[in-house]
Amino acid sequence: MKQSFKTNKLYYGFPVFILGYQDQNFGYNITTCSSSYSLGDWIVIGVVAKENAAEQIKHYQQFTVNIPDENLMLEMEQAGFISHREKLKQLGLDYEISEQTQAPILEVCPVVLECQVDRIDEEEGICHIFAKIVERFVDPELLDDKGHFKNDRFAPTYFMGDGHQRVYRYLDDRINPMGSFIKKAKEKDDKS
Repeated sequence: MKQSFKTNKLYYGFPVFILGYQDQNFGYNITTCSSSYSLGDWIVIGVVAKENAAEQIKHYQQFTVNIPDENLMLEMEQAGFISHREKLKQLGLDYEISEQTQAPILEVCPVVLECQVDRIDEEEGICHIFAKIVERFVDPELLDDKGHFKNDRFAPTYFMGDGHQRVYRYLDDRINPMGSFIKKAKEKDDKS
């Protein structure tokens, strides 16, 4: 028999992505996110209502979902921990501005979705953003000669855990505690 499990949250494995958006204060900005699902040409993301990203997406009604691979772990973590600042320059990330959504497309992310907001439902301090995927971009090496996605070539990072501990998970057996990449970067800086 299963046991009752008391926790304030449970993440059972969601791909980590970097949300790109126009920003009234900084021009363009990003933040890390892991709450999403997509079906067909629709995507739903969840962001904390009081965060800058939610306010900017409410205003501009467009955003990009930039899906990194593990080579971008440090920047991905920092984009989530740094708040209310211009993160693109601070993290040294190259990007271009989408003609369609006017949101940043991160060059290092192998998969990018451009999205147009349909509606935003706010409940208990969370914005549930329903959006239409208006364009999909992918690095050419992730496509076969017929234009089909090579699933075995793409390895996004997954976020999981509960109120006690949250971790990053990969498609293999590795697990890294959340914040480990920033901690390693700070230790490296302290030694220099």
